[in-house]
Amino acid sequence: MEQVVKQVEDGSCELMNRGILALVSSIGCMSAGSLQTLADAMHIPHLFIQRAPAGTPRSSCPPTTHGQPDDYTLFVRPPVYLNDVIFQVVMEYTWQKFIIFYDTDYDIRGIQDFLDKSSQQGMDVSLQKVESNINMMITGMFRTMRMEELHRYRDTLRRAVLFMSPASAKAFITEVVETNLVAFDCHWIIINEEISDLDVQELVVKSIGRLTLIRQTFPLPQNASQQCVRNNHRINNSLCNPKDPKAQTLEITNRYIYDTVLLLANTFHRKLEDRKWHSMASLSCIRKGSKPWQGGRSMLETVKKSGVSGLTNLLEFNDNGTNPNIFFEILGTNYGEDRGRGVSR
Repeated sequence: MEQVVKQVEDGSCELMNRGILALVSSIGCMSAGSLQTLADAMHIPHLFIQRAPAGTPRSSCPPTTHGQPDDYTLFVRPPVYLNDVIFQVVMEYTWQKFIIFYDTDYDIRGIQDFLDKSSQQGMDVSLQKVESNINMMITGMFRTMRMEELHRYRDTLRRAVLFMSPASAKAFITEVVETNLVAFDCHWIIINEEISDLDVQELVVKSIGRLTLIRQTFPLPQNASQQCVRNNHRINNSLCNPKDPKAQTLEITNRYIYDTVLLLANTFHRKLEDRKWHSMASLSCIRKGSKPWQGGRSMLETVKKSGVSGLTNLLEFNDNGTNPNIFFEILGTNYGEDRGRGVSR
């Protein structure tokens, strides 16, 4: 991991020597922390787009010096609210006993707040990691558990929450259904910002009983004519048309990357009209004795004040450098044995 962080630092430093407008990173928390330190030292705006590994749900990055006057990092993706959302949903369903499944790529520390709140409410919550070889995991359970233990385990599976990637969730549901570990009276919740329409269809087909899906969504303009035109900027139809297959499979992270580039283009246009702006010509990034960019603070403030309407609806930053705009969608199937059932919001 240290080698990866060093490569990120070296690559960023090389870009700075060429003269850059800002750093845009789509990486994990650890590498982002290293870039944040570098950006602060060089006075370079750093727009961080958090990316979780292998489509697994995001966990909040560890606390940094975020919010300090000399902080040059802006957080493009909104804070992680999965703890709050799943707690509200579980409370609404009045669950008192359930199990949480999470895949190997998920940072279980991300739901510590949810576990604390659940404990305070007297809920009985179990945790189980789902191994990458799901078939071997299930087979091992049948081999080692006694019959009465399997019956108790089946009862526990009646209520479950999955913090998993869509691919892992599909494979896991398929396995437990085929081995009769779940019955038609089960109710499972899958929560992940990254669940596409195709994922929804496949998860509904593979599951039995009742299924609730929670994902991030981006409200469309009420005026259909503005669907692909935002603030005089025309977006490619394959990206903005919700019926287009490419738009349906576009990762959320890539949506934020698109809007970040659009935001920086608009900001650069503004700065070109500012005669007092210090260009990047004098910037140098050297390991010892680096010279920070005099125009960096002005550039950062202009980015924070700009805002743009794009694929993520509205990208803007509040005073502490975070994007406050996030919406969740809750989808649910009907309770029953009809494998062809639909999904409602």
